[in-house]
Amino acid sequence: MTSEATIEEVGTLLRSRGARMTRARRAVLTVLARDGGHLGAEEILGRATVLDPSVHRATVYRTLDALADLGVVQHVHVRRTGTAYHLAHGGREHLHAECRGCGAVQDLPADLLDDVVEAVGHRAGFTVEPTHVALSGLCAACAAPAGGPGEPGGGAPGR
Repeated sequence: MTSEATIEEVGTLLRSRGARMTRARRAVLTVLARDGGHLGAEEILGRATVLDPSVHRATVYRTLDALADLGVVQHVHVRRTGTAYHLAHGGREHLHAECRGCGAVQDLPADLLDDVVEAVGHRAGFTVEPTHVALSGLCAACAAPAGGPGEPGGGAPGR
């Protein structure tokens, strides 16, 4: 979906809930739609201020919270930025894996840990919310034995 289509869709959703599409919301959505990745709030702020210099730090954080509450943006806690944000795919949350070698964040299917969530709930009476944290490990390139650290197939730094 294009960034303009995303903005129009979110604008319709906002209006249906009595809210409006502000300049800051438009800038944040444009950044997220163009990038398609997992960005920290400061990265979003930097890119949003290029689009609209009137956007302020506090406004970006409030906008991200509001868009997450709407189900438009998903956040995940990662090592690289503390919290990373991205557009929710079809309004459905999914899981993440973060490489401890290169820091790459990958999307995983939402149902991947369903059995674990059910088992923890049954055995410990605890409700797990796995979409808010990234699983830690090594991506294929960092886990490969060939090459030196930091190179594809070079293993994780410090290994």
